[in-house]
Amino acid sequence: MASRVTGRPIRTGGRVMNPRKIPTLPAIGALALIYFVAGKLALTYWASVNASASPIWPPAGIALAALLVLGYRVWPAIFVGAFFVNFWTAGNILTSIGIASGNTLEALCGAWLVNTFAGGARVFDRPQGVFKFALAAIVSTTVSPTFGISSLALGGFAPWSDYGPIWLTWWLGDASGDLIIAPLLVLWSFPASQRNWNRAQAIEVTILLLLLVALAETVFGGWFPISARNYPVSFICGPIVIWTAFRFTPRETATGIFILSAIAIWGTLHGFGPFILQTKNQSLLMLQSWTAALTITAMAIAAAIAERNRAHAAVEQQKDAVEAANRTKDNFLAMLSHELRTPLTPVMAALDTLDADGGRSPESKNSLSMIRRNVELESQLIDDLLDLTRITKDKLQLRFGPLDAHEVINNVVEICRPEAQARNLKLQLNLRAGAHHVSGDAAKYQQIVWNLLKNAIKFTADNGEITISSSNPETQLLAIAVHDTGIGIDPEIMNRIFDPFEQGERAFQRRYGGLGLGLAISKSLAQAHGGTLIARSEGCDRGSTFILTMKTVPQPPRIVKLTSPMPESRPLRILLVDDHQDTCVALERLLVRRGHLVAAAHNVRSAMEAAARNSFDLLISDIALPDGTGTELMTYLRAISRIPGIAISGFGMNGDVEKSLEAGFAEHLVKPVKMENLEAAIDRVMAVASV
Repeated sequence: MASRVTGRPIRTGGRVMNPRKIPTLPAIGALALIYFVAGKLALTYWASVNASASPIWPPAGIALAALLVLGYRVWPAIFVGAFFVNFWTAGNILTSIGIASGNTLEALCGAWLVNTFAGGARVFDRPQGVFKFALAAIVSTTVSPTFGISSLALGGFAPWSDYGPIWLTWWLGDASGDLIIAPLLVLWSFPASQRNWNRAQAIEVTILLLLLVALAETVFGGWFPISARNYPVSFICGPIVIWTAFRFTPRETATGIFILSAIAIWGTLHGFGPFILQTKNQSLLMLQSWTAALTITAMAIAAAIAERNRAHAAVEQQKDAVEAANRTKDNFLAMLSHELRTPLTPVMAALDTLDADGGRSPESKNSLSMIRRNVELESQLIDDLLDLTRITKDKLQLRFGPLDAHEVINNVVEICRPEAQARNLKLQLNLRAGAHHVSGDAAKYQQIVWNLLKNAIKFTADNGEITISSSNPETQLLAIAVHDTGIGIDPEIMNRIFDPFEQGERAFQRRYGGLGLGLAISKSLAQAHGGTLIARSEGCDRGSTFILTMKTVPQPPRIVKLTSPMPESRPLRILLVDDHQDTCVALERLLVRRGHLVAAAHNVRSAMEAAARNSFDLLISDIALPDGTGTELMTYLRAISRIPGIAISGFGMNGDVEKSLEAGFAEHLVKPVKMENLEAAIDRVMAVASV
């Protein structure tokens, strides 16, 4: 942001420029000399209506730029430079003091207006700032001609009858100096936002410069009849300047305008170009008016494009920050999933061991069932979090195929029936739909139905009723309704019932627990299947109904598979690798009970040593290990043998599964691993390996 008070740091392109770093006296001396030389040249070569009035006055722009960049402290340089210019040109000490006072006050007024209302030295960063700068230049430059001509007229160096023409010449020279010279000096005083051009940009800049010079020479150079005969073709220079404004920064635009102005002034003074009038002064006044108008237009366009580019860069930066935050969140969720899942595996394995022992009392069996339900619930909560992440990032992968919705419903009911019976809930099925086949992902479609039924069981009081029905409200349309007699849904909550983490009032949250993700995930999965999921309720304590609607597909033909005798299971030599001691011990115990020979290792190095000493039929390995990864181990073993592998890991994102399969694992099981799932995976892997 630009400084609005002298001496404050000005931030430019991520760096800070402090005007006070340049010593005051050297700055005043250098500025006074530059002002004097520029003013002397202007009055010597361009002043015609009066010796002290020039239609081209670069010192005005030099003074304004100096005050904007260096601060108000250098104002004495303007006074000194203006005094000596006029003292050695025309007039006396008193008129020179009056003119110098007007020039100094004009620059101070212009700088104050720009600093106060237009953003200071960063005035050219926005198109609004360019227009405000132009207005400040037009207003402030009325001061110097008023002071100067009044001083000359009072001193007898200018007739009062010529006051108007001289004032107009003086004012337009100062205003054009502010509009053409000040932007050039201010913009080149600060580090550019784009320091280096690439090769294509450098070539483009060179072409633009050559085109600009060529067109300027065509119009003002006198080399061609078009300029020698003063045809009104100045407009052909505009497109090149506008092109520069669109493609580059305000600094390059101001530079191009300055080059064009210099060639145009030379040509006009030599009688070439479209602005030749009766006198040299009139010609230069018309030229400066055209140049000033072109400057305001081009600089405004350049500022607008620069502002748009900064906004785009800011959006890209924010996008990168958001993507980085998302990656961090994904990594956190993946690690959290791994750390939460891993301790559940030995618990599930221990439950399988206790179930296999038999001879338990009914109370012990109920306790084991309770432990298993809560472990599975914990695993489902983790799955819900990861599913929500996949859905929000549109990375959910579905494998569509024909499904029998009634069969899915029956499977879900059997899974949830023990929980319903424990609370004396009456589960009723009313599956009347004639067309009940849909196209969907088997696991995710079952998850939708499972979430709806679990939601009904959760929010229905003991001894309540839950009804699952199906119907065909239209041809090729299947509606599945899950109705309960539970707590119902308040009308205020109905509009956000499918929002993630929405559970209604806090009293409900404390009473029923959970994360509030089941319905949000179910609705997203329904939409991913091309269906809809809506909720209905007549209010609190009046139950609720969730209706899942999907298009039906023709019933697939029944395929009769010829069953071949299953190969007899044989003891396998298994290399089991897991750094979690309890998981390793529990899985080893279960595998040994099933007749397998198991060698356990806890890191990559010990696993490689075991593989070098012995021959194994199967590798079962965790992915995250202390001294490497399971994928590295699998790659190594596949290089020296054809051993198949099964990955078991708490990392269950799609990318994790893909990495495991790419490394050579035949299966990827997500913790907690049920023994029945592990056995099924072993059978599949060994069946393929034996072919």
